[in-house]
Amino acid sequence: MGTRIKNTQASGRRHTRRRTPALDSSGETALMSARVKFAFAELERAGRLAGARSRKVSARIDPGLIEAAKRRTGLSSDSDLISAALAVIAAGDDFGSWLVQQAGRLPEDFELAL
Repeated sequence: MGTRIKNTQASGRRHTRRRTPALDSSGETALMSARVKFAFAELERAGRLAGARSRKVSARIDPGLIEAAKRRTGLSSDSDLISAALAVIAAGDDFGSWLVQQAGRLPEDFELAL
């Protein structure tokens, strides 16, 4: 899944890094796929990604939550799912603040032609 990039570190060990998890692009998952791809692109552009998947995280999570998230995203790997979720959170979503800033942008006599 995803684009793999081989890195060789100073120790000579090879590490494989997935840039973006592979997401199912059908149905409801298309929007989620776009959100995750955008999040990873923004984080990479901002230099926020370390470059290698080297940190191990351990947590106890309700299996129903994991399965629901996998269905929604189309991901099958727990690691890809957690990476995608963290990327979406880390990249943020400014839609709410943008929407509030749009108040009063149209002239009062504006009419939408239907």
